[in-house]
Amino acid sequence: MIARAVSFAAAVAFAAAVPGAALAAPRPVIPEDLFKFTYITGPQISPDGSRVVFIATRLNGPKETYDSNLYLVPVSGGEPKRLANTGRDGSPVWSPDSRTIVFTRGPAKKGMRAQLYAYDVASGRVRQLTHLKAGASGAVFSHDGKRIAFRVVSIDPAPAARIDFAAAGFKPKNDQTKSDVRVIAQMHFEGNGAGYTYDRHPHIWVMNADGSGARALTSGVWSEGNPRWSPDDKAIAFDSLRYHSPSLGPNDIYTIPAAGGAMRKLSSSQPSNGLLDYDRGRELWFFSGGVRDPAEFPALVRSRPDGSQRKTVVPLNTIAFGDSVLADMGEPGGLCGPYFAPHETFVLTNVQEPGYSALVKLDTHGNVQKLTSAGEAADCSMDESGHYAAYTLSDFTHPREVYLIDLTTGASRRLTGMNDAFLAQLELSTPQPFSIVDDAGFTVHAWFMPAIGLKPGERRPTILNIHGGPETQFGETFFHELQVWAGLGYNVVFSDPRGSVGFGYPFEEALAKHWGAAMFDDVQRVMDAAIKRPEVDPSRLGVAGGSYGGYATLWVVGHTHRYKAAIAERVVSNLATEQLAADLASDNALGGRYSWGLPWQPGNLYLQQSPISYVANAVTPLLILHSEEDTRTPIDQTLQWFNAAKILGRPIEYVAVPGENHDLSRIGSPIHRVERLHILAQWFARYLHP
Repeated sequence: MIARAVSFAAAVAFAAAVPGAALAAPRPVIPEDLFKFTYITGPQISPDGSRVVFIATRLNGPKETYDSNLYLVPVSGGEPKRLANTGRDGSPVWSPDSRTIVFTRGPAKKGMRAQLYAYDVASGRVRQLTHLKAGASGAVFSHDGKRIAFRVVSIDPAPAARIDFAAAGFKPKNDQTKSDVRVIAQMHFEGNGAGYTYDRHPHIWVMNADGSGARALTSGVWSEGNPRWSPDDKAIAFDSLRYHSPSLGPNDIYTIPAAGGAMRKLSSSQPSNGLLDYDRGRELWFFSGGVRDPAEFPALVRSRPDGSQRKTVVPLNTIAFGDSVLADMGEPGGLCGPYFAPHETFVLTNVQEPGYSALVKLDTHGNVQKLTSAGEAADCSMDESGHYAAYTLSDFTHPREVYLIDLTTGASRRLTGMNDAFLAQLELSTPQPFSIVDDAGFTVHAWFMPAIGLKPGERRPTILNIHGGPETQFGETFFHELQVWAGLGYNVVFSDPRGSVGFGYPFEEALAKHWGAAMFDDVQRVMDAAIKRPEVDPSRLGVAGGSYGGYATLWVVGHTHRYKAAIAERVVSNLATEQLAADLASDNALGGRYSWGLPWQPGNLYLQQSPISYVANAVTPLLILHSEEDTRTPIDQTLQWFNAAKILGRPIEYVAVPGENHDLSRIGSPIHRVERLHILAQWFARYLHP
């Protein structure tokens, strides 16, 4: 692929041009290198195709924060220009005339809220657009550029304290007059990393482009999001679920006059309908599907705003859209666009491929033309003419940078190299692909990362890493933690066992009825192949994983003694209690009614599918780590295994990380992220002796 060749050539040229980088011997990656990288996201190309604005984030150790600033780079190339240095800027969008960038700036002080600001490209002047007590975010310009839709989150006021202070005989302090007791009458009342959410209601507001005339378009106890202007700017479409559901996934699409008025629901035979956008005509495009099959790929559908004249562009279970390639350099990129070319000649988006995510053109008949063939093609944007697109791309040895692609010729080139100077100082391990065939006849993709400094004839300890999800994938992206393991002298093996995305619906669905056994067969065969390599010492094997990977690690040590040490993070050990206690508790999470029954029903499959059922078989020394504010896999999942293992007299240590949630390894506090890596390294060193 042209883009990857340019990336490599640019890195080599930079190293040659900088004497210090060229002369210094490259060193292995260390945990503290997290502070040295620049993390690039959100590239937005101007409608006239002349410039790209993007977000560059760095970890701030002294402040224990992530500092994010906006940069502007011409599509012709050149040094990116930083627009401001607040460390609190993100979510940029262009005005239709390409003269203004509206963005969200985070609060400067505790207790304040984020607001919308505007940057004038010609003058460099920044002005504040909103001054709302509840804050503002998520700007979306109307097509004529005269108005902006945005999001405001209203919070229900705390009720009065339920106490008669006169009868109690004292005058309350101000903070005693309001109650902090929560009375909750719905499921899904909290979110991992967000805390309680049931009393927060995102609503859609509109204002003039200069910030005047701000007013609420929606209100009430339900929430609305993802606003999209109709082509004539007379209506706004949005997502909203206006009833309490015990299931995960249901959603509806509504439209409302941009001037205000009654909402109108899009009619659909499916319970899950996720708005994408209006095309350049008068139709809405959206994902549509069910909620019972956890592996389902939703259909891509277009229809009139009321749901009539519905046409399926891509049928159910055909294409997995978006980017779910896992690493620790931030969250996966998610869905790119879709963006519509003039006359709907094509749609720009991204899709999951085996071990990578690809930027693609999609026509109105659902035919796909791949524009990239390797790496993690994440968030993207397209100019008004449909000629150019900006996107981020990462591979095994390069974090995300901004690329520009000519959508007519397919030629791609890199616009930024913000990590080049630092990468030139590092000695990196390049994963080598291989594959096995499992007991169901599926081909399972895997990679072998050789240890740094490996000498001919030398055998090293080897770590098997199992990804979370399970409906995600490992693939061609920069993974700092795996480079740390290689730098410490370990070989690393990682794979995409059954349940991973990017390999088609049957491969993903194959995990639905046996979460443990299918995965176990796949990773065991992967390791059977890996230990045949001359670089691997089969007597020094480790296994690690987080989330579903934590579940998988517990399952592995409960079913084999081949590993000398294990690390399980943010685990699920008991599926029945997880199903009922997590922030995603529902009647259809995990296997749900689709295959496993309900957790309290006699004969359900949860206990059979739970690692805790096999804890007595587990003798491998285990480090088990959990963040104390994790609601995705509540901490009781770790405590159940830890206490059972201690009762059984097994070698185990429990690491509790305060103030963190399920996403510690990706977006947790900088100090905790680095400390975590050192703790894990010390555990493996104790048993594997790298």
